[in-house]
Amino acid sequence: MSHSGRAEWRACIRDDRAGIRGGGIVLGDRHVLTCAHILLPAAHGERSTVHGPPSDDFQVEFVGRSPGASPGWARVAGGCWKPPQDDQRADLALLELADPLPEGTGPEVLRRLPSNARRRVRMFGFPAAVPTGVWARARLGGDGGPGGEWIQLDRDPVGPAVEAGFSGTAVFDEETDQVVGVVVSYLARGGAGTSWMIPVETIIRYLPRTREWVSGDSAVDESFARPVGPVVSDETVVRQLTEFLAPGARPETRVIVTTPGSAVHAAVRDVVLRTSREFRPADAGPPESAPAAAGGPRPGRIDLALDVSGRTADEVSSRIVNWMSVGASAKSLADCLAGEPPPMSLVLDGVDRAADPEALIAKVVLPIAERMTGHDLRLLLVFHDDHAPSLGYAATELLGKRIAVLQAAEEAAWQRYLHVAERVAPVDPPKRSGAKLRLRLTALRAAASRPGDTPLLPAVEVCRPLVEEALAVAEEARRDLDARLDERDRLRERLDVYRASVPERLREDRELTALYRETHEALWHGPSDLAVCAALVDRYGTLIRRRGAGPDDQPAEMS
Repeated sequence: MSHSGRAEWRACIRDDRAGIRGGGIVLGDRHVLTCAHILLPAAHGERSTVHGPPSDDFQVEFVGRSPGASPGWARVAGGCWKPPQDDQRADLALLELADPLPEGTGPEVLRRLPSNARRRVRMFGFPAAVPTGVWARARLGGDGGPGGEWIQLDRDPVGPAVEAGFSGTAVFDEETDQVVGVVVSYLARGGAGTSWMIPVETIIRYLPRTREWVSGDSAVDESFARPVGPVVSDETVVRQLTEFLAPGARPETRVIVTTPGSAVHAAVRDVVLRTSREFRPADAGPPESAPAAAGGPRPGRIDLALDVSGRTADEVSSRIVNWMSVGASAKSLADCLAGEPPPMSLVLDGVDRAADPEALIAKVVLPIAERMTGHDLRLLLVFHDDHAPSLGYAATELLGKRIAVLQAAEEAAWQRYLHVAERVAPVDPPKRSGAKLRLRLTALRAAASRPGDTPLLPAVEVCRPLVEEALAVAEEARRDLDARLDERDRLRERLDVYRASVPERLREDRELTALYRETHEALWHGPSDLAVCAALVDRYGTLIRRRGAGPDDQPAEMS
Protein backbone atom coordinates (compact mmCIF):
# COMPACT_ATOMS: atom_id res chain seq x y z
CA MET A 1 0.00 0.00 0.00
CA SER A 2 1.53 3.29 -1.06
CA HIS A 3 1.30 6.29 1.25
CA SER A 4 3.61 8.67 -0.57
CA GLY A 5 1.13 9.60 -3.30
CA ARG A 6 -1.65 10.75 -0.98
CA ALA A 7 0.85 11.44 1.82
CA GLU A 8 -2.12 11.15 4.18
CA TRP A 9 0.17 10.50 7.12
CA ARG A 10 1.69 14.03 7.15
CA ALA A 11 0.59 16.47 9.84
CA CYS A 12 1.71 19.81 11.25
CA ILE A 13 1.17 20.31 14.98
CA ARG A 14 0.43 23.82 16.26
CA ASP A 15 -0.32 25.24 19.68
CA ASP A 16 -3.52 27.10 20.58
CA ARG A 17 -2.00 30.28 19.12
CA ALA A 18 -1.33 28.56 15.79
CA GLY A 19 2.42 28.56 16.44
CA ILE A 20 4.16 25.62 14.76
CA ARG A 21 5.51 23.07 17.23
CA GLY A 22 6.62 20.38 14.75
CA GLY A 23 5.38 17.50 12.66
CA GLY A 24 3.38 14.37 13.24
CA ILE A 25 2.17 11.14 11.65
CA VAL A 26 -1.53 10.40 11.28
CA LEU A 27 -2.32 6.85 12.38
CA GLY A 28 -5.71 5.41 11.58
CA ASP A 29 -8.59 7.87 11.81
CA ARG A 30 -8.04 9.29 15.29
CA HIS A 31 -4.39 9.34 16.34
CA VAL A 32 -1.26 11.35 15.59
CA LEU A 33 2.24 10.20 16.55
CA THR A 34 4.88 12.81 17.38
CA CYS A 35 7.78 13.65 19.69
CA ALA A 36 6.87 14.56 23.26
CA HIS A 37 9.36 17.43 23.51
CA ILE A 38 7.49 19.55 20.95
CA LEU A 39 4.42 19.46 23.22
CA LEU A 40 6.22 20.64 26.35
CA PRO A 41 5.50 24.11 27.70
CA ALA A 42 9.18 25.03 27.51
CA ALA A 43 10.43 27.40 24.81
CA HIS A 44 10.41 25.88 21.34
CA GLY A 45 13.37 23.55 20.84
CA GLU A 46 14.23 23.24 24.54
CA ARG A 47 13.90 19.99 26.46
CA SER A 48 12.73 19.46 30.02
CA THR A 49 11.71 16.44 32.03
CA VAL A 50 8.09 16.47 33.20
CA HIS A 51 6.03 13.84 34.93
CA GLY A 52 2.56 14.33 33.50
CA PRO A 53 1.32 14.99 29.98
CA PRO A 54 0.35 18.53 28.99
CA SER A 55 -3.35 19.24 29.39
CA ASP A 56 -3.38 21.59 26.39
CA ASP A 57 -5.26 20.95 23.19
CA PHE A 58 -3.11 21.06 20.07
CA GLN A 59 -4.18 21.99 16.58
CA VAL A 60 -3.40 19.35 13.96
CA GLU A 61 -3.16 20.50 10.36
CA PHE A 62 -3.49 17.63 7.89
CA VAL A 63 -1.01 18.91 5.33
CA GLY A 64 -0.94 15.59 3.47
CA ARG A 65 -4.62 15.80 2.61
CA SER A 66 -6.49 17.98 0.12
CA PRO A 67 -5.77 21.73 0.32
CA GLY A 68 -8.16 23.49 2.61
CA ALA A 69 -8.88 20.44 4.74
CA SER A 70 -10.11 21.53 8.14
CA PRO A 71 -7.61 21.13 10.99
CA GLY A 72 -8.48 19.06 14.00
CA TRP A 73 -7.86 19.39 17.72
CA ALA A 74 -6.15 16.75 19.79
CA ARG A 75 -4.65 16.07 23.17
CA VAL A 76 -2.33 13.39 24.53
CA ALA A 77 -4.06 10.00 24.63
CA GLY A 78 -4.24 8.21 27.95
CA GLY A 79 -1.14 6.16 28.72
CA CYS A 80 0.63 7.46 25.60
CA TRP A 81 2.89 10.13 27.07
CA LYS A 82 6.61 9.26 27.19
CA PRO A 83 8.53 12.51 27.80
CA PRO A 84 12.27 12.78 27.17
CA GLN A 85 14.26 11.32 30.03
CA ASP A 86 17.39 12.89 31.47
CA ASP A 87 19.50 11.28 28.74
CA GLN A 88 16.83 12.10 26.08
CA ARG A 89 15.57 8.52 25.69
CA ALA A 90 11.82 7.99 25.05
CA ASP A 91 10.50 11.39 23.84
CA LEU A 92 7.30 10.11 22.22
CA ALA A 93 3.61 10.93 22.43
CA LEU A 94 0.40 9.79 20.79
CA LEU A 95 -2.28 12.43 20.34
CA GLU A 96 -5.96 11.56 20.09
CA LEU A 97 -8.15 13.69 17.85
CA ALA A 98 -11.38 15.06 19.28
CA ASP A 99 -13.20 14.12 16.08
CA PRO A 100 -12.32 11.14 13.89
CA LEU A 101 -11.19 11.67 10.32
CA PRO A 102 -13.55 10.63 7.53
CA GLU A 103 -10.84 8.41 6.07
CA GLY A 104 -8.09 6.66 8.00
CA THR A 105 -4.58 5.89 6.86
CA GLY A 106 -4.91 2.12 6.95
CA PRO A 107 -3.20 -0.50 9.11
CA GLU A 108 0.38 -0.44 7.78
CA VAL A 109 1.72 3.10 7.98
CA LEU A 110 4.79 2.22 10.07
CA ARG A 111 7.41 -0.35 9.11
CA ARG A 112 10.25 -2.01 10.96
CA LEU A 113 13.60 -2.01 9.17
CA PRO A 114 16.86 -3.89 9.79
CA SER A 115 19.19 -1.99 12.11
CA ASN A 116 21.95 -1.98 9.51
CA ALA A 117 19.81 -0.73 6.60
CA ARG A 118 21.41 2.14 4.67
CA ARG A 119 18.27 3.28 2.91
CA ARG A 120 17.29 6.58 1.36
CA VAL A 121 14.60 8.46 3.24
CA ARG A 122 12.84 11.82 3.12
CA MET A 123 11.08 14.01 5.64
CA PHE A 124 8.56 16.87 5.39
CA GLY A 125 9.27 19.47 8.08
CA PHE A 126 8.17 22.97 8.96
CA PRO A 127 11.21 25.24 9.47
CA ALA A 128 10.67 28.89 10.35
CA ALA A 129 11.80 30.01 6.89
CA VAL A 130 9.26 27.74 5.16
CA PRO A 131 6.26 27.35 7.49
CA THR A 132 4.23 25.67 4.74
CA GLY A 133 6.71 22.78 4.80
CA VAL A 134 9.70 21.51 2.84
CA TRP A 135 11.17 18.11 1.96
CA ALA A 136 14.63 17.07 3.18
CA ARG A 137 16.38 13.89 2.07
CA ALA A 138 18.92 11.69 3.83
CA ARG A 139 20.30 8.18 4.14
CA LEU A 140 20.07 6.01 7.24
CA GLY A 141 23.52 6.04 8.80
CA GLY A 142 23.36 3.45 11.58
CA ASP A 143 22.70 3.11 15.30
CA GLY A 144 23.12 6.17 17.47
CA GLY A 145 21.57 8.38 20.09
CA PRO A 146 20.97 7.67 23.77
CA GLY A 147 21.07 3.98 24.58
CA GLY A 148 21.39 3.17 20.87
CA GLU A 149 17.66 3.89 20.53
CA TRP A 150 17.98 6.26 17.57
CA ILE A 151 19.27 5.93 14.01
CA GLN A 152 21.50 8.58 12.50
CA LEU A 153 20.38 10.37 9.35
CA ASP A 154 23.08 11.58 6.97
CA ARG A 155 21.88 14.48 4.85
CA ASP A 156 21.62 14.26 1.09
CA PRO A 157 24.17 16.75 -0.29
CA VAL A 158 21.45 18.27 -2.47
CA GLY A 159 18.52 19.99 -0.80
CA PRO A 160 17.59 21.30 2.64
CA ALA A 161 18.91 19.90 5.91
CA VAL A 162 16.85 18.84 8.92
CA GLU A 163 16.50 21.73 11.37
CA ALA A 164 14.08 23.11 13.95
CA GLY A 165 10.54 22.42 12.83
CA PHE A 166 11.21 18.84 11.71
CA SER A 167 10.87 17.16 15.11
CA GLY A 168 8.05 14.62 15.18
CA THR A 169 7.72 14.44 11.42
CA ALA A 170 7.67 11.13 9.60
CA VAL A 171 10.82 9.61 8.13
CA PHE A 172 9.58 8.11 4.90
CA ASP A 173 11.38 5.20 3.21
CA GLU A 174 11.59 6.05 -0.48
CA GLU A 175 11.53 2.41 -1.59
CA THR A 176 8.63 0.97 0.41
CA ASP A 177 6.47 4.12 0.73
CA GLN A 178 6.20 3.55 4.47
CA VAL A 179 7.25 5.40 7.62
CA VAL A 180 10.32 3.97 9.35
CA GLY A 181 10.59 6.49 12.19
CA VAL A 182 10.13 10.06 13.41
CA VAL A 183 12.71 12.86 13.42
CA VAL A 184 13.81 13.59 16.98
CA SER A 185 16.99 15.70 16.90
CA TYR A 186 19.53 17.43 14.70
CA LEU A 187 23.07 18.79 15.01
CA ALA A 188 22.66 22.55 15.00
CA ARG A 189 26.31 23.59 14.89
CA GLY A 190 29.56 22.26 13.51
CA GLY A 191 28.00 19.54 11.41
CA ALA A 192 24.79 20.70 9.76
CA GLY A 193 23.29 17.83 7.86
CA THR A 194 23.39 15.23 10.63
CA SER A 195 20.16 14.39 12.42
CA TRP A 196 18.52 11.44 14.16
CA MET A 197 15.25 9.57 14.08
CA ILE A 198 13.44 7.30 16.52
CA PRO A 199 12.88 4.06 14.58
CA VAL A 200 9.66 2.09 14.63
CA GLU A 201 11.09 -0.59 16.96
CA THR A 202 11.77 2.03 19.64
CA ILE A 203 8.35 3.60 19.08
CA ILE A 204 6.65 0.24 19.71
CA ARG A 205 8.63 -0.26 22.90
CA TYR A 206 7.47 3.03 24.42
CA LEU A 207 4.04 3.15 22.80
CA PRO A 208 2.77 -0.46 22.38
CA ARG A 209 -0.54 0.95 21.16
CA THR A 210 1.11 1.84 17.84
CA ARG A 211 1.71 -1.85 17.05
CA GLU A 212 -1.61 -2.08 15.15
CA TRP A 213 -0.21 0.28 12.50
CA VAL A 214 3.10 -1.56 12.07
CA SER A 215 4.22 -3.94 9.31
CA GLY A 216 7.43 -5.90 8.85
CA ASP A 217 8.67 -8.74 11.01
CA SER A 218 10.17 -7.99 14.38
CA ALA A 219 13.92 -8.52 14.62
CA VAL A 220 13.27 -10.53 17.80
CA ASP A 221 10.57 -13.16 18.13
CA GLU A 222 8.09 -12.40 20.90
CA SER A 223 8.86 -15.71 22.61
CA PHE A 224 12.14 -14.21 23.84
CA ALA A 225 10.16 -11.55 25.72
CA ARG A 226 7.74 -13.87 27.49
CA PRO A 227 8.19 -14.05 31.28
CA VAL A 228 10.00 -17.22 32.35
CA GLY A 229 9.79 -16.90 36.10
CA PRO A 230 12.39 -15.95 38.71
CA VAL A 231 15.43 -17.40 36.93
CA VAL A 232 18.76 -15.64 37.43
CA SER A 233 20.89 -15.41 34.30
CA ASP A 234 24.26 -17.13 34.22
CA GLU A 235 26.54 -14.09 34.16
CA THR A 236 29.46 -16.10 32.79
CA VAL A 237 27.37 -16.95 29.74
CA VAL A 238 26.21 -13.34 29.47
CA ARG A 239 29.83 -12.20 29.33
CA GLN A 240 30.79 -14.91 26.83
CA LEU A 241 27.93 -13.95 24.53
CA THR A 242 28.77 -10.27 24.89
CA GLU A 243 32.33 -11.00 23.78
CA PHE A 244 30.95 -13.09 20.91
CA LEU A 245 28.84 -10.11 19.74
CA ALA A 246 31.31 -7.33 20.53
CA PRO A 247 32.05 -4.90 17.66
CA GLY A 248 35.12 -6.13 15.83
CA ALA A 249 34.83 -9.70 17.14
CA ARG A 250 35.83 -12.29 14.56
CA PRO A 251 33.06 -13.95 12.54
CA GLU A 252 32.14 -17.40 13.82
CA THR A 253 29.36 -19.85 14.55
CA ARG A 254 28.84 -20.88 18.15
CA VAL A 255 26.72 -23.77 19.44
CA ILE A 256 25.34 -24.01 22.97
CA VAL A 257 22.97 -26.48 24.63
CA THR A 258 20.57 -25.30 27.29
CA THR A 259 17.16 -26.17 28.68
CA PRO A 260 14.43 -23.50 28.51
CA GLY A 261 13.96 -22.05 31.96
CA SER A 262 17.59 -22.63 32.96
CA ALA A 263 20.08 -19.95 33.95
CA VAL A 264 21.97 -20.42 30.67
CA HIS A 265 18.83 -20.01 28.57
CA ALA A 266 17.92 -16.96 30.64
CA ALA A 267 21.35 -15.53 29.78
CA VAL A 268 20.68 -16.01 26.06
CA ARG A 269 17.29 -14.37 26.46
CA ASP A 270 18.71 -11.44 28.44
CA VAL A 271 21.43 -10.74 25.89
CA VAL A 272 18.89 -10.85 23.06
CA LEU A 273 16.47 -8.50 24.83
CA ARG A 274 19.19 -6.13 25.99
CA THR A 275 20.14 -5.39 22.39
CA SER A 276 16.54 -5.13 21.13
CA ARG A 277 15.03 -1.70 20.67
CA GLU A 278 11.55 -3.20 20.67
CA PHE A 279 11.67 -5.62 23.62
CA ARG A 280 14.36 -4.22 25.92
CA PRO A 281 12.96 -4.34 29.48
CA ALA A 282 12.13 -0.97 30.96
CA ASP A 283 14.43 -1.61 33.94
CA ALA A 284 17.37 -2.84 31.85
CA GLY A 285 18.78 0.60 31.11
CA PRO A 286 20.67 1.36 27.93
CA PRO A 287 22.42 -1.66 26.37
CA GLU A 288 25.87 -0.25 26.95
CA SER A 289 25.36 -0.12 30.73
CA ALA A 290 26.39 -3.77 31.23
CA PRO A 291 28.64 -5.63 31.22
CA ALA A 292 31.00 -2.95 29.87
CA ALA A 293 30.59 -1.00 33.09
CA ALA A 294 32.36 -3.85 34.87
CA GLY A 295 35.30 -3.68 32.49
CA GLY A 296 33.97 -6.04 29.85
CA PRO A 297 33.76 -5.43 26.10
CA ARG A 298 31.26 -2.98 24.65
CA PRO A 299 28.10 -4.96 23.83
CA GLY A 300 27.30 -5.55 20.21
CA ARG A 301 23.91 -5.99 18.66
CA ILE A 302 21.81 -9.01 17.73
CA ASP A 303 20.23 -8.22 14.40
CA LEU A 304 17.83 -11.16 14.23
CA ALA A 305 16.76 -13.59 16.98
CA LEU A 306 14.39 -16.35 15.90
CA ASP A 307 12.66 -19.11 17.83
CA VAL A 308 12.76 -21.85 15.18
CA SER A 309 10.85 -24.46 17.18
CA GLY A 310 8.34 -26.13 14.87
CA ARG A 311 9.42 -24.08 11.85
CA THR A 312 10.52 -25.48 8.53
CA ALA A 313 13.82 -24.64 6.88
CA ASP A 314 11.96 -22.67 4.20
CA GLU A 315 10.09 -20.62 6.82
CA VAL A 316 13.31 -19.72 8.63
CA SER A 317 15.10 -18.98 5.37
CA SER A 318 12.24 -16.74 4.24
CA ARG A 319 12.36 -14.82 7.52
CA ILE A 320 16.10 -14.20 7.17
CA VAL A 321 15.73 -13.20 3.51
CA ASN A 322 12.96 -10.72 4.37
CA TRP A 323 15.21 -9.14 6.96
CA MET A 324 18.22 -8.96 4.63
CA SER A 325 16.40 -7.58 1.57
CA VAL A 326 13.57 -5.29 2.67
CA GLY A 327 11.62 -3.94 -0.27
CA ALA A 328 13.54 -6.01 -2.83
CA SER A 329 12.03 -8.46 -5.23
CA ALA A 330 11.86 -12.08 -4.07
CA LYS A 331 15.31 -13.49 -3.36
CA SER A 332 16.74 -16.72 -2.07
CA LEU A 333 19.10 -17.00 0.86
CA ALA A 334 21.89 -17.81 -1.60
CA ASP A 335 21.17 -14.54 -3.44
CA CYS A 336 21.31 -12.55 -0.20
CA LEU A 337 24.61 -14.15 0.82
CA ALA A 338 26.24 -13.68 -2.57
CA GLY A 339 28.56 -10.75 -3.15
CA GLU A 340 28.79 -8.64 0.00
CA PRO A 341 26.15 -9.80 2.51
CA PRO A 342 25.09 -7.21 5.10
CA PRO A 343 26.58 -7.49 8.60
CA MET A 344 24.47 -9.83 10.68
CA SER A 345 24.44 -11.34 14.15
CA LEU A 346 21.82 -14.11 14.11
CA VAL A 347 20.42 -16.24 16.94
CA LEU A 348 18.46 -19.42 16.19
CA ASP A 349 16.87 -20.85 19.33
CA GLY A 350 15.49 -24.40 19.50
CA VAL A 351 17.32 -25.72 16.43
CA ASP A 352 16.69 -29.32 17.49
CA ARG A 353 13.00 -28.50 17.90
CA ALA A 354 12.59 -27.33 14.29
CA ALA A 355 10.22 -29.21 11.98
CA ASP A 356 13.22 -30.83 10.30
CA PRO A 357 16.40 -29.88 12.19
CA GLU A 358 18.83 -31.43 9.71
CA ALA A 359 17.15 -29.70 6.77
CA LEU A 360 17.36 -26.41 8.67
CA ILE A 361 21.06 -26.96 9.27
CA ALA A 362 21.74 -27.97 5.66
CA LYS A 363 19.67 -25.24 3.98
CA VAL A 364 20.17 -22.31 6.35
CA VAL A 365 22.97 -22.77 8.86
CA LEU A 366 25.69 -24.20 6.64
CA PRO A 367 25.26 -21.69 3.77
CA ILE A 368 25.64 -18.84 6.27
CA ALA A 369 28.66 -20.52 7.87
CA GLU A 370 30.30 -20.90 4.45
CA ARG A 371 30.14 -17.11 3.91
CA MET A 372 31.61 -16.10 7.26
CA THR A 373 35.25 -15.86 6.23
CA GLY A 374 35.93 -12.25 5.37
CA HIS A 375 32.41 -11.06 6.26
CA ASP A 376 30.84 -9.57 9.38
CA LEU A 377 28.58 -12.54 10.15
CA ARG A 378 27.98 -14.26 13.49
CA LEU A 379 25.63 -17.13 14.21
CA LEU A 380 24.54 -18.50 17.60
CA LEU A 381 22.77 -21.88 17.53
CA VAL A 382 20.84 -22.87 20.66
CA PHE A 383 19.91 -26.54 21.13
CA HIS A 384 17.73 -27.84 23.96
CA ASP A 385 18.87 -31.50 24.10
CA ASP A 386 22.54 -32.45 24.30
CA HIS A 387 21.73 -35.89 22.84
CA ALA A 388 19.77 -34.61 19.84
CA PRO A 389 21.03 -36.22 16.60
CA SER A 390 20.84 -32.82 14.89
CA LEU A 391 23.28 -31.41 17.46
CA GLY A 392 25.97 -33.90 16.43
CA TYR A 393 25.22 -33.24 12.78
CA ALA A 394 25.44 -29.46 13.20
CA ALA A 395 28.54 -29.52 15.38
CA THR A 396 30.52 -31.85 13.09
CA GLU A 397 29.42 -30.15 9.86
CA LEU A 398 30.34 -26.72 11.21
CA LEU A 399 33.67 -28.08 12.39
CA GLY A 400 34.15 -29.55 8.93
CA LYS A 401 33.56 -26.13 7.36
CA ARG A 402 36.26 -24.60 9.56
CA ILE A 403 38.68 -27.45 8.81
CA ALA A 404 38.06 -26.86 5.11
CA VAL A 405 38.93 -23.18 5.63
CA LEU A 406 42.05 -24.26 7.54
CA GLN A 407 43.17 -26.65 4.82
CA ALA A 408 42.65 -23.97 2.16
CA ALA A 409 44.72 -21.53 4.23
CA GLU A 410 47.45 -24.12 4.77
CA GLU A 411 47.55 -24.94 1.06
CA ALA A 412 47.81 -21.22 0.23
CA ALA A 413 50.65 -20.87 2.74
CA TRP A 414 52.39 -23.92 1.29
CA GLN A 415 52.16 -22.61 -2.28
CA ARG A 416 53.50 -19.29 -1.10
CA TYR A 417 56.34 -21.10 0.66
CA LEU A 418 57.30 -22.91 -2.58
CA HIS A 419 57.36 -19.55 -4.37
CA VAL A 420 59.34 -17.72 -1.69
CA ALA A 421 61.78 -20.57 -0.94
CA GLU A 422 63.13 -20.29 -4.50
CA ARG A 423 63.87 -16.61 -3.92
CA VAL A 424 64.67 -16.09 -0.23
CA ALA A 425 66.62 -18.07 2.34
CA PRO A 426 66.29 -19.30 4.94
CA VAL A 427 62.54 -19.94 5.21
CA ASP A 428 60.87 -22.68 7.21
CA PRO A 429 58.05 -24.71 5.67
CA PRO A 430 54.65 -23.87 7.22
CA LYS A 431 53.05 -26.37 9.56
CA ARG A 432 50.19 -28.45 8.20
CA SER A 433 47.69 -29.65 10.80
CA GLY A 434 44.59 -29.92 8.63
CA ALA A 435 45.01 -33.57 7.69
CA LYS A 436 45.27 -34.73 11.32
CA LEU A 437 42.29 -32.60 12.32
CA ARG A 438 40.34 -34.02 9.39
CA LEU A 439 40.99 -37.51 10.82
CA ARG A 440 39.65 -36.37 14.18
CA LEU A 441 36.57 -35.01 12.41
CA THR A 442 36.03 -38.39 10.76
CA ALA A 443 36.05 -40.03 14.19
CA LEU A 444 33.63 -37.42 15.55
CA ARG A 445 31.25 -37.96 12.65
CA ALA A 446 31.35 -41.70 13.28
CA ALA A 447 30.51 -41.06 16.94
CA ALA A 448 27.66 -38.76 15.93
CA SER A 449 26.12 -41.54 13.85
CA ARG A 450 26.04 -43.88 16.86
CA PRO A 451 23.60 -43.10 19.67
CA GLY A 452 25.38 -43.05 23.01
CA ASP A 453 25.25 -41.76 26.54
CA THR A 454 28.13 -39.30 26.15
CA PRO A 455 27.24 -35.91 24.66
CA LEU A 456 29.24 -35.19 21.51
CA LEU A 457 29.46 -31.40 21.75
CA PRO A 458 32.22 -31.33 24.43
CA ALA A 459 34.47 -33.42 22.17
CA VAL A 460 33.81 -31.06 19.27
CA GLU A 461 34.50 -28.06 21.49
CA VAL A 462 37.90 -29.54 22.38
CA CYS A 463 38.76 -29.78 18.69
CA ARG A 464 37.38 -26.40 17.60
CA PRO A 465 40.04 -24.19 19.26
CA LEU A 466 42.75 -26.44 17.80
CA VAL A 467 41.39 -25.66 14.34
CA GLU A 468 41.29 -21.92 15.05
CA GLU A 469 44.82 -22.00 16.45
CA ALA A 470 46.11 -23.87 13.39
CA LEU A 471 44.31 -21.41 11.13
CA ALA A 472 45.98 -18.50 12.90
CA VAL A 473 49.36 -20.22 12.46
CA ALA A 474 48.73 -20.73 8.73
CA GLU A 475 47.70 -17.13 8.23
CA GLU A 476 50.73 -15.88 10.20
CA ALA A 477 53.01 -18.12 8.12
CA ARG A 478 51.61 -16.60 4.94
CA ARG A 479 52.16 -13.09 6.28
CA ASP A 480 55.72 -13.93 7.33
CA LEU A 481 56.56 -15.32 3.91
CA ASP A 482 55.20 -12.22 2.23
CA ALA A 483 57.20 -10.05 4.63
CA ARG A 484 60.43 -11.86 3.75
CA LEU A 485 59.84 -11.36 0.04
CA ASP A 486 59.03 -7.70 0.69
CA GLU A 487 62.30 -7.36 2.63
CA ARG A 488 64.27 -8.74 -0.32
CA ASP A 489 62.54 -6.27 -2.65
CA ARG A 490 63.40 -3.37 -0.33
CA LEU A 491 67.06 -4.43 -0.38
CA ARG A 492 66.96 -4.46 -4.18
CA GLU A 493 65.53 -0.94 -4.16
CA ARG A 494 68.27 0.27 -1.78
CA LEU A 495 70.95 -1.22 -3.99
CA ASP A 496 69.49 0.48 -7.08
CA VAL A 497 69.37 3.83 -5.29
CA TYR A 498 72.99 3.49 -4.15
CA ARG A 499 74.06 2.54 -7.68
CA ALA A 500 72.32 5.58 -9.15
CA SER A 501 74.01 7.87 -6.60
CA VAL A 502 77.57 6.85 -7.48
CA PRO A 503 79.41 9.98 -8.77
CA GLU A 504 80.66 9.87 -12.35
CA ARG A 505 84.29 9.88 -11.23
CA LEU A 506 83.73 6.60 -9.35
CA ARG A 507 81.86 4.73 -12.09
CA GLU A 508 84.95 2.69 -13.04
CA ASP A 509 86.11 2.04 -9.46
CA ARG A 510 87.05 -1.66 -9.42
CA GLU A 511 86.24 -2.34 -5.79
CA LEU A 512 82.85 -0.62 -6.03
CA THR A 513 82.05 -2.44 -9.26
CA ALA A 514 83.03 -5.81 -7.83
CA LEU A 515 81.01 -5.27 -4.66
CA TYR A 516 77.98 -4.16 -6.66
CA ARG A 517 78.14 -7.28 -8.84
CA GLU A 518 78.46 -9.52 -5.79
CA THR A 519 75.48 -7.86 -4.11
CA HIS A 520 73.42 -7.88 -7.28
CA GLU A 521 74.16 -11.57 -7.79
CA ALA A 522 73.09 -12.35 -4.21
CA LEU A 523 69.80 -10.48 -4.62
CA TRP A 524 68.83 -11.52 -8.15
CA HIS A 525 70.06 -15.09 -8.56
CA GLY A 526 69.04 -18.05 -6.46
CA PRO A 527 67.63 -17.94 -2.94
CA SER A 528 68.78 -14.73 -1.30
CA ASP A 529 70.11 -15.02 2.24
CA LEU A 530 68.53 -11.85 3.63
CA ALA A 531 71.09 -11.34 6.41
CA VAL A 532 74.00 -11.70 3.96
CA CYS A 533 72.33 -9.45 1.40
CA ALA A 534 71.56 -6.76 3.97
CA ALA A 535 75.23 -6.74 5.02
CA LEU A 536 76.38 -6.49 1.38
CA VAL A 537 74.03 -3.57 0.65
CA ASP A 538 75.27 -1.75 3.76
CA ARG A 539 78.90 -2.36 2.73
CA TYR A 540 78.22 -1.00 -0.74
CA GLY A 541 76.66 2.19 0.59
CA THR A 542 79.48 2.66 3.10
CA LEU A 543 82.15 2.13 0.42
CA ILE A 544 80.57 4.79 -1.80
CA ARG A 545 80.87 7.30 1.04
CA ARG A 546 84.46 6.27 1.79
CA ARG A 547 85.49 6.78 -1.83
CA GLY A 548 85.16 10.47 -1.26
CA ALA A 549 81.80 11.50 -2.65
CA GLY A 550 81.66 15.28 -2.66
CA PRO A 551 79.15 17.41 -0.80
CA ASP A 552 76.94 17.67 -3.90
CA ASP A 553 76.87 13.98 -4.74
CA GLN A 554 76.15 12.21 -1.47
CA PRO A 555 74.41 8.84 -1.97
CA ALA A 556 70.75 8.86 -1.02
CA GLU A 557 69.78 6.87 2.06
CA MET A 558 66.66 4.79 2.35
CA SER A 559 64.87 4.06 5.55
